[in-house]
Amino acid sequence: MRNRKWMSLGLAGLVAVPLALAGCSTKGDNNPAQGTASPAVSAAPSAAANKEPVKLTMWGGVPPESGPQAVVDNWNKENPDIQVEYVRFVNDDAGNLKLDTALISSQPVDMYMSYDYSLYEKRIKAGNALDLSKFTDYNVDDKMGTGASLWKVDNKYYGVPTQKGMSFVWLNKDMLDAKGLPVPTDWGLDEFRDYANKLKGDKVWGAAQSDYYFNVPINGSMLKQSLTFSKPDGTSAFDNPLTVKALQVYSDMMFKDKSMMPHTEQITSKPALDQMFVKGETAMLFSTNQIFRTTNNVKDYPRTFKVAAAPAPKVNKDQTDYINAGGLGDVLSINPRTKNPEAAWKFIKWYADKGMLPMAAGGRVPSSKDFPVDEAVALMFKGVENTYDIASVKRVMFGSLPLGLSRLDKKTGTEQQVIYDKVFSQKLTPEEGAKELAKVHNANLQAAKK
Repeated sequence: MRNRKWMSLGLAGLVAVPLALAGCSTKGDNNPAQGTASPAVSAAPSAAANKEPVKLTMWGGVPPESGPQAVVDNWNKENPDIQVEYVRFVNDDAGNLKLDTALISSQPVDMYMSYDYSLYEKRIKAGNALDLSKFTDYNVDDKMGTGASLWKVDNKYYGVPTQKGMSFVWLNKDMLDAKGLPVPTDWGLDEFRDYANKLKGDKVWGAAQSDYYFNVPINGSMLKQSLTFSKPDGTSAFDNPLTVKALQVYSDMMFKDKSMMPHTEQITSKPALDQMFVKGETAMLFSTNQIFRTTNNVKDYPRTFKVAAAPAPKVNKDQTDYINAGGLGDVLSINPRTKNPEAAWKFIKWYADKGMLPMAAGGRVPSSKDFPVDEAVALMFKGVENTYDIASVKRVMFGSLPLGLSRLDKKTGTEQQVIYDKVFSQKLTPEEGAKELAKVHNANLQAAKK
């Protein structure tokens, strides 16, 4: 998938319930009405202590060493009666197919993460996600905020959105300072292009990004109008002046300014963009919080410059209806075939409200309002505080940028990348590219109606 591993991604909600954990209570054995405990009664706690623990499996796309293993280790220490095993699947087409196959087979899957709305919805419609409305002891809308409701299907939650994620631009602050450029707090593609042109240098690209991030300003310009990027008449909204402008600006950066690596060269050389950034080979990198895995790892990827962050550029700086790509994500669902739904639910509540703290070091921002944010921030930058412009990173990651969840069908999302390949290899003009985007989207919209 070339460098699309930085997709992110990329947001769900849930309703909760109080349910006692089956097999954990010994009240019947210690009922005061029974009088002085008999030998049989006094033996009950020992029998309970020797009872085999409930075993759960949690499937996720994050490497275990990037936080998930520490999460389950912490849980297992605190909850000897419910033991969780983490199983990693790669968050790509093959990995998601592996998870979907496991969900309908005899493989143990009690809980699992969804990172894409279309896959999440598909799993729900296939009967592979538990309706969480049976649980009433946890209000997801209240805990996670308004963005959670975007993950409702038929007005119900089938998973808890556990993290706040978005796409943004990482900057080499030392290079900005050398050019007298401030860290942007609000900008459009014209300003992004200007920065890249000023920051480029000998063996240094002004900006770099994988092809997924071409979606961000294009899609963000339509999200407020429709989560499915359609017009009121039901046809595609892709063929619009903002799409054309975005494709034109990126084309100019590649072929006129030469401030961004030409797309065909990137396809051929397959550079590791995150490593290019920490090596100082690009001044800016359009990415997500996943890059924390590299920027925080100063042992394997040493760097001498400070990292700053800016929000994703709009198409035009003065857009008032722009919605940033991202929002709530990492949706944790329960397999309806699990034998222990109450135990799984107990884990999910703990994970969302405090348990995912070890994930913060990898840049994952918890979405629950009850999460200890200060602890998350401290852990996120632990040991590398002096290598970041922390104020700018916090402004982007913990700020109040309007976020939205794309419900663009997966087929169109995949075909977008193919069309970008054609535009940025100059086989299509930006105008032709916008028309082609609308054409394939319309075909998929019509197919969905059949």
